[in-house]
Amino acid sequence: MTQHDQAGAPGEVVYSRGGLDESRHQIHVAVVTPGGQVLAACGDPALVTFPRSTSKPVQALPLAIAAPDLPADELAIACASHAGTPAHLAVVERLLARSGSSVADLHCGAHPPFDAQAAAELVRAAQKPTPLHHNCSGKHAGMLLSCVLHGWPREGYTAPGHPLQVRIRQAHAELAGVELGEVQAGTDGCSVPAFALPLSSMARVFARLADPGGDPALGRLFAAMTAHPDLIAGPGRLDTTLMPQVDGLVTKMGAEGFFGLGLRDSAHGPVGIAFKIVDGSERARPYVALAVLEALGVPITPQLQALAPAAQHNWAGREVGEVQVKLPWTWRA
Repeated sequence: MTQHDQAGAPGEVVYSRGGLDESRHQIHVAVVTPGGQVLAACGDPALVTFPRSTSKPVQALPLAIAAPDLPADELAIACASHAGTPAHLAVVERLLARSGSSVADLHCGAHPPFDAQAAAELVRAAQKPTPLHHNCSGKHAGMLLSCVLHGWPREGYTAPGHPLQVRIRQAHAELAGVELGEVQAGTDGCSVPAFALPLSSMARVFARLADPGGDPALGRLFAAMTAHPDLIAGPGRLDTTLMPQVDGLVTKMGAEGFFGLGLRDSAHGPVGIAFKIVDGSERARPYVALAVLEALGVPITPQLQALAPAAQHNWAGREVGEVQVKLPWTWRA
Protein backbone atom coordinates (compact mmCIF):
# COMPACT_ATOMS: atom_id res chain seq x y z
CA MET A 1 0.00 0.00 0.00
CA THR A 2 1.22 3.50 -0.65
CA GLN A 3 1.47 6.14 2.02
CA HIS A 4 -1.57 7.84 0.50
CA ASP A 5 -3.59 4.61 0.52
CA GLN A 6 -2.86 4.04 4.20
CA ALA A 7 -3.95 7.50 5.30
CA GLY A 8 -7.34 8.15 6.85
CA ALA A 9 -8.94 11.18 8.39
CA PRO A 10 -6.65 12.79 10.99
CA GLY A 11 -7.80 13.39 14.52
CA GLU A 12 -8.33 16.77 16.14
CA VAL A 13 -8.17 18.43 19.52
CA VAL A 14 -10.66 21.29 19.36
CA TYR A 15 -10.78 24.24 21.75
CA SER A 16 -14.09 26.10 21.84
CA ARG A 17 -15.34 29.25 23.54
CA GLY A 18 -18.90 30.54 23.72
CA GLY A 19 -20.10 27.61 21.64
CA LEU A 20 -17.72 28.39 18.77
CA ASP A 21 -14.65 26.44 17.77
CA GLU A 22 -11.67 28.66 18.47
CA SER A 23 -8.63 26.52 17.56
CA ARG A 24 -7.83 23.05 16.24
CA HIS A 25 -4.79 20.82 16.54
CA GLN A 26 -4.48 18.10 13.88
CA ILE A 27 -3.38 14.66 15.12
CA HIS A 28 -1.89 11.54 13.49
CA VAL A 29 -1.74 8.34 15.58
CA ALA A 30 -0.47 4.79 15.03
CA VAL A 31 -1.04 1.79 17.33
CA VAL A 32 1.26 -1.13 16.53
CA THR A 33 2.10 -4.61 17.83
CA PRO A 34 5.67 -5.65 18.73
CA GLY A 35 5.74 -7.50 15.41
CA GLY A 36 4.93 -4.35 13.48
CA GLN A 37 1.24 -4.90 12.68
CA VAL A 38 -0.76 -1.66 12.62
CA LEU A 39 -3.77 -2.34 14.86
CA ALA A 40 -5.35 1.09 14.64
CA ALA A 41 -4.64 4.52 13.24
CA CYS A 42 -5.95 8.04 12.94
CA GLY A 43 -4.68 10.02 10.02
CA ASP A 44 -1.53 8.71 8.36
CA PRO A 45 0.43 5.97 10.16
CA ALA A 46 3.08 6.23 7.44
CA LEU A 47 3.73 9.91 8.18
CA VAL A 48 7.51 10.42 8.31
CA THR A 49 8.49 12.81 11.08
CA PHE A 50 11.11 13.42 13.75
CA PRO A 51 10.40 11.81 17.14
CA ARG A 52 12.97 14.17 18.66
CA SER A 53 13.43 13.31 22.37
CA THR A 54 11.03 10.39 22.06
CA SER A 55 14.08 8.63 20.56
CA LYS A 56 16.04 8.85 23.81
CA PRO A 57 15.44 5.23 24.89
CA VAL A 58 16.89 4.11 21.55
CA GLN A 59 19.83 6.48 21.98
CA ALA A 60 20.44 4.92 25.40
CA LEU A 61 20.37 1.35 24.06
CA PRO A 62 24.15 1.10 23.49
CA LEU A 63 24.60 2.14 27.13
CA ALA A 64 22.06 -0.42 28.37
CA ILE A 65 23.90 -3.13 26.40
CA ALA A 66 27.41 -2.16 27.57
CA ALA A 67 26.55 -1.47 31.23
CA PRO A 68 24.12 -4.17 32.42
CA ASP A 69 24.84 -3.34 36.07
CA LEU A 70 24.34 0.44 35.73
CA PRO A 71 22.04 1.74 38.49
CA ALA A 72 18.50 2.14 37.20
CA ASP A 73 18.34 5.84 38.04
CA GLU A 74 21.41 6.54 35.90
CA LEU A 75 19.97 4.59 32.98
CA ALA A 76 16.70 6.50 33.41
CA ILE A 77 18.43 9.90 33.31
CA ALA A 78 20.11 8.82 30.05
CA CYS A 79 16.57 8.47 28.62
CA ALA A 80 15.31 11.72 30.11
CA SER A 81 14.31 15.21 29.11
CA HIS A 82 14.88 16.27 32.68
CA ALA A 83 13.79 19.52 34.31
CA GLY A 84 17.13 20.58 35.78
CA THR A 85 16.20 20.13 39.44
CA PRO A 86 19.00 19.43 41.95
CA ALA A 87 17.86 15.80 42.06
CA HIS A 88 18.20 15.51 38.30
CA LEU A 89 21.61 17.17 38.20
CA ALA A 90 22.98 14.90 40.93
CA VAL A 91 22.23 11.79 38.88
CA VAL A 92 23.73 13.32 35.73
CA GLU A 93 26.90 14.20 37.62
CA ARG A 94 27.17 10.64 38.91
CA LEU A 95 26.76 9.28 35.38
CA LEU A 96 29.36 11.73 34.03
CA ALA A 97 31.89 10.64 36.63
CA ARG A 98 31.67 7.01 35.49
CA SER A 99 33.33 7.90 32.19
CA GLY A 100 35.84 10.29 33.73
CA SER A 101 34.02 13.16 32.04
CA SER A 102 33.06 16.62 33.22
CA VAL A 103 30.44 19.20 32.35
CA ALA A 104 32.91 20.68 29.87
CA ASP A 105 32.72 17.44 27.87
CA LEU A 106 28.96 17.81 27.29
CA HIS A 107 28.27 19.11 23.78
CA CYS A 108 24.54 19.74 24.26
CA GLY A 109 24.72 23.49 24.87
CA ALA A 110 22.96 25.20 27.76
CA HIS A 111 19.50 26.50 28.57
CA PRO A 112 17.70 27.44 31.81
CA PRO A 113 16.14 24.55 33.74
CA PHE A 114 12.61 23.60 32.69
CA ASP A 115 11.66 23.54 36.37
CA ALA A 116 10.55 27.05 37.38
CA GLN A 117 11.91 26.78 40.92
CA ALA A 118 15.30 25.56 39.72
CA ALA A 119 15.45 28.33 37.13
CA ALA A 120 14.57 30.94 39.75
CA GLU A 121 17.28 29.65 42.07
CA LEU A 122 19.87 30.20 39.35
CA VAL A 123 18.66 33.76 38.87
CA ARG A 124 18.73 34.45 42.61
CA ALA A 125 22.27 33.11 42.77
CA ALA A 126 23.27 35.27 39.77
CA GLN A 127 24.44 32.14 37.98
CA LYS A 128 24.12 31.23 34.33
CA PRO A 129 22.89 27.81 33.23
CA THR A 130 25.57 25.35 32.14
CA PRO A 131 25.29 22.27 29.89
CA LEU A 132 24.46 20.31 33.04
CA HIS A 133 21.10 22.12 33.18
CA HIS A 134 20.23 21.20 29.60
CA ASN A 135 17.35 18.72 29.52
CA CYS A 136 19.50 16.36 27.40
CA SER A 137 22.56 16.36 29.67
CA GLY A 138 21.73 12.89 30.99
CA LYS A 139 21.54 11.55 27.45
CA HIS A 140 24.90 13.11 26.62
CA ALA A 141 26.48 11.79 29.83
CA GLY A 142 25.21 8.34 28.88
CA MET A 143 26.65 8.73 25.39
CA LEU A 144 30.07 9.58 26.81
CA LEU A 145 29.99 6.49 29.00
CA SER A 146 28.84 4.39 26.02
CA CYS A 147 31.90 5.56 24.11
CA VAL A 148 34.25 4.57 26.91
CA LEU A 149 32.65 1.16 27.43
CA HIS A 150 32.54 0.31 23.71
CA GLY A 151 36.08 1.54 23.10
CA TRP A 152 35.03 4.46 20.91
CA PRO A 153 36.57 7.94 21.16
CA ARG A 154 34.69 10.47 23.25
CA GLU A 155 35.84 13.21 20.91
CA GLY A 156 33.28 14.09 18.28
CA TYR A 157 30.62 11.86 19.86
CA THR A 158 27.78 14.01 18.45
CA ALA A 159 28.95 13.76 14.80
CA PRO A 160 26.80 11.67 12.44
CA GLY A 161 29.79 9.56 11.41
CA HIS A 162 30.93 8.77 14.95
CA PRO A 163 30.67 5.04 15.75
CA LEU A 164 28.14 5.75 18.51
CA GLN A 165 25.78 7.68 16.25
CA VAL A 166 26.16 5.09 13.51
CA ARG A 167 25.15 2.41 16.03
CA ILE A 168 22.20 4.47 17.24
CA ARG A 169 20.96 4.90 13.68
CA GLN A 170 21.22 1.12 13.20
CA ALA A 171 19.28 0.59 16.44
CA HIS A 172 16.46 2.81 15.16
CA ALA A 173 16.23 0.74 11.98
CA GLU A 174 16.37 -2.60 13.80
CA LEU A 175 13.76 -1.76 16.44
CA ALA A 176 11.50 0.02 13.97
CA GLY A 177 11.67 -2.80 11.43
CA VAL A 178 12.83 -0.64 8.52
CA GLU A 179 15.84 -0.59 6.22
CA LEU A 180 18.74 1.55 7.38
CA GLY A 181 18.40 3.78 4.33
CA GLU A 182 14.83 4.65 5.36
CA VAL A 183 16.06 6.30 8.57
CA GLN A 184 16.35 9.95 7.57
CA ALA A 185 18.61 12.26 9.56
CA GLY A 186 18.65 15.86 10.71
CA THR A 187 20.27 17.63 13.67
CA ASP A 188 18.54 17.86 17.04
CA GLY A 189 18.48 20.85 19.39
CA CYS A 190 21.27 19.28 21.47
CA SER A 191 23.50 18.73 18.40
CA VAL A 192 23.23 14.95 18.05
CA PRO A 193 21.62 13.45 14.94
CA ALA A 194 17.83 13.41 14.99
CA PHE A 195 16.37 10.48 13.07
CA ALA A 196 13.03 10.58 11.26
CA LEU A 197 10.83 7.51 10.88
CA PRO A 198 7.29 6.66 9.81
CA LEU A 199 4.90 7.08 12.72
CA SER A 200 4.00 3.38 12.75
CA SER A 201 7.70 2.45 12.87
CA MET A 202 8.29 4.58 15.94
CA ALA A 203 5.18 3.04 17.52
CA ARG A 204 6.80 -0.36 16.96
CA VAL A 205 9.87 0.82 18.90
CA PHE A 206 7.64 1.48 21.91
CA ALA A 207 5.86 -1.84 21.43
CA ARG A 208 9.28 -3.49 21.69
CA LEU A 209 10.00 -1.53 24.88
CA ALA A 210 6.71 -2.74 26.35
CA ASP A 211 7.33 -6.32 25.22
CA PRO A 212 11.12 -6.82 24.98
CA GLY A 213 10.79 -10.44 23.89
CA GLY A 214 13.74 -11.63 25.94
CA ASP A 215 16.01 -8.70 25.01
CA PRO A 216 17.65 -7.86 28.38
CA ALA A 217 18.79 -4.37 27.38
CA LEU A 218 15.28 -3.34 26.29
CA GLY A 219 13.95 -4.83 29.49
CA ARG A 220 16.37 -2.75 31.55
CA LEU A 221 15.34 0.42 29.71
CA PHE A 222 11.66 -0.26 30.40
CA ALA A 223 12.35 -1.07 34.05
CA ALA A 224 14.51 2.03 34.58
CA MET A 225 12.05 4.45 32.97
CA THR A 226 9.01 3.09 34.78
CA ALA A 227 10.83 2.88 38.13
CA HIS A 228 12.04 6.49 37.90
CA PRO A 229 9.35 8.56 36.15
CA ASP A 230 10.43 11.52 38.29
CA LEU A 231 13.75 11.55 36.42
CA ILE A 232 12.32 11.14 32.91
CA ALA A 233 10.68 14.59 32.94
CA GLY A 234 10.07 16.39 36.24
CA PRO A 235 7.47 17.88 38.57
CA GLY A 236 4.13 18.46 36.85
CA ARG A 237 5.28 17.21 33.45
CA LEU A 238 3.38 14.54 31.54
CA ASP A 239 5.79 11.58 31.57
CA THR A 240 6.34 11.97 35.31
CA THR A 241 2.64 12.25 36.17
CA LEU A 242 1.25 9.71 33.69
CA MET A 243 3.47 6.64 34.05
CA PRO A 244 2.83 5.99 37.77
CA GLN A 245 -0.93 6.00 37.19
CA VAL A 246 -1.06 3.22 34.57
CA ASP A 247 0.51 -0.17 35.27
CA GLY A 248 2.87 -1.35 32.55
CA LEU A 249 3.04 2.01 30.77
CA VAL A 250 6.25 3.62 29.51
CA THR A 251 6.11 7.05 27.83
CA LYS A 252 8.48 9.59 26.39
CA MET A 253 7.71 13.10 25.18
CA GLY A 254 9.42 14.63 22.18
CA ALA A 255 9.59 18.21 20.98
CA GLU A 256 7.14 19.58 18.41
CA GLY A 257 4.19 17.54 19.63
CA PHE A 258 5.58 14.00 19.34
CA PHE A 259 4.77 11.34 21.94
CA GLY A 260 5.58 7.65 22.30
CA LEU A 261 3.84 5.16 24.60
CA GLY A 262 4.40 1.48 25.26
CA LEU A 263 1.61 -0.41 27.02
CA ARG A 264 2.14 -3.97 28.25
CA ASP A 265 -1.47 -4.84 29.04
CA SER A 266 -3.88 -3.22 26.59
CA ALA A 267 -7.13 -4.82 25.49
CA HIS A 268 -5.14 -6.00 22.45
CA GLY A 269 -2.05 -7.24 24.26
CA PRO A 270 1.28 -5.36 24.29
CA VAL A 271 1.22 -2.35 21.97
CA GLY A 272 3.22 0.69 21.06
CA ILE A 273 1.69 4.05 20.23
CA ALA A 274 3.16 7.07 18.54
CA PHE A 275 1.36 10.30 17.78
CA LYS A 276 2.26 13.60 16.23
CA ILE A 277 0.48 16.89 16.87
CA VAL A 278 1.05 18.57 13.52
CA ASP A 279 1.36 22.15 14.77
CA GLY A 280 3.77 21.09 17.53
CA SER A 281 1.38 22.09 20.31
CA GLU A 282 2.20 20.98 23.83
CA ARG A 283 -1.24 21.67 25.27
CA ALA A 284 -2.96 19.02 23.13
CA ARG A 285 -0.60 16.22 24.22
CA PRO A 286 -2.33 15.02 27.44
CA TYR A 287 -5.74 15.05 25.72
CA VAL A 288 -4.54 12.77 22.94
CA ALA A 289 -2.64 10.50 25.34
CA LEU A 290 -5.71 9.89 27.50
CA ALA A 291 -7.99 9.38 24.50
CA VAL A 292 -5.61 6.77 23.08
CA LEU A 293 -5.29 4.95 26.40
CA GLU A 294 -9.07 4.90 26.82
CA ALA A 295 -9.46 3.46 23.31
CA LEU A 296 -7.06 0.68 24.32
CA GLY A 297 -9.11 -0.27 27.37
CA VAL A 298 -7.29 1.65 30.10
CA PRO A 299 -9.76 2.96 32.72
CA ILE A 300 -9.59 6.74 32.89
CA THR A 301 -9.69 7.57 36.58
CA PRO A 302 -10.49 11.03 37.95
CA GLN A 303 -6.76 11.42 38.65
CA LEU A 304 -5.97 10.74 34.99
CA GLN A 305 -8.80 12.94 33.75
CA ALA A 306 -7.35 15.81 35.77
CA LEU A 307 -4.40 15.80 33.36
CA ALA A 308 -6.73 16.80 30.51
CA PRO A 309 -9.78 18.69 31.85
CA ALA A 310 -12.62 19.10 29.39
CA ALA A 311 -13.75 22.39 30.91
CA GLN A 312 -11.55 25.47 30.49
CA HIS A 313 -11.50 28.21 33.14
CA ASN A 314 -10.19 31.74 33.09
CA TRP A 315 -7.98 33.37 35.72
CA ALA A 316 -11.04 34.32 37.77
CA GLY A 317 -12.14 30.70 37.92
CA ARG A 318 -15.07 31.07 35.51
CA GLU A 319 -15.76 28.30 33.03
CA VAL A 320 -15.25 29.83 29.59
CA GLY A 321 -14.87 26.94 27.16
CA GLU A 322 -14.20 23.28 26.56
CA VAL A 323 -11.81 20.91 24.86
CA GLN A 324 -12.95 18.02 22.67
CA VAL A 325 -10.81 15.18 21.33
CA LYS A 326 -11.90 13.68 18.03
CA LEU A 327 -10.00 10.57 16.97
CA PRO A 328 -11.68 8.84 13.98
CA TRP A 329 -10.09 5.43 14.46
CA THR A 330 -9.50 2.95 11.66
CA TRP A 331 -9.14 -0.47 13.30
CA ARG A 332 -7.24 -3.05 11.28
CA ALA A 333 -7.35 -6.05 13.58
